[in-house]
Amino acid sequence: MKPIALAFAVGAATMSLPAHAQAQACPELDALARRIGITFAGFTRPIPVATGPDGSGTGRMLQLRLPAPSFVSDGFRHKVLFNTASRKLWILRTGGLAGVREWYGPVDAGDDRLENCQDQPEPGQERVLELKMWP
Repeated sequence: MKPIALAFAVGAATMSLPAHAQAQACPELDALARRIGITFAGFTRPIPVATGPDGSGTGRMLQLRLPAPSFVSDGFRHKVLFNTASRKLWILRTGGLAGVREWYGPVDAGDDRLENCQDQPEPGQERVLELKMWP
């Protein structure tokens, strides 16, 4: 009986994801999250704290949101800002029990091809941000 209940719970959780979230899945971003240890519960490996992305260089800054399980209401949400020229990224962690908003990075993207991921700007923002536009 337990395996059936578990299968139902997993299926229900997967079905509760919006169709656009499933369509925007990026295997490269998932690989990066596993490699550097980003989870809805926080980080499994230490990542340096930052004040925000470095705006001193050139290149496009892609905004990529990591999927978060819908069944965890008090977990962290993560957005990755990836500079295509420097191949560095910064992570914005929000949410959690205390409602944090914290920056981490820079982290080297390594071999992860994040430029293959679809840019996911905030609603109402339709273009890729240029790094020089960051304050």
